Amino acid sequence: MEYLVGWPRVEIGGKTMDYYQVRLLGLNPDRKDVPDMDLVWIEDKILQFRVPDLPPGEYKVTVHDGKGPPGDNLYSVLETTAYLIFPPVWPFVMRSNDTSIKFRVTAE
Repeated sequence: MEYLVGWPRVEIGGKTMDYYQVRLLGLNPDRKDVPDMDLVWIEDKILQFRVPDLPPGEYKVTVHDGKGPPGDNLYSVLETTAYLIFPPVWPFVMRSNDTSIKFRVTAE
């Protein structure tokens, strides 16, 4: 997902992993050990997560880029409002907040 900004969560096979169950890393080797909260919003990132145990088959993996911590609606509203006040970031705020890919699980 290009420009992954905030609080990602991943859905696969009917299971959802929220921000606290995934790991966000900087793509730049010099920034691999930087805590996710210190990564810059326009920085290239890697989203790392463990695929849950699923039977063989094809699945859709959806990555959602949330506007705040899970369950914190006030943060989400304040962050979105702040971004709307600053026009250069509008393309990032007004875009789709998810992307999906196909993922195949094969038998061992």
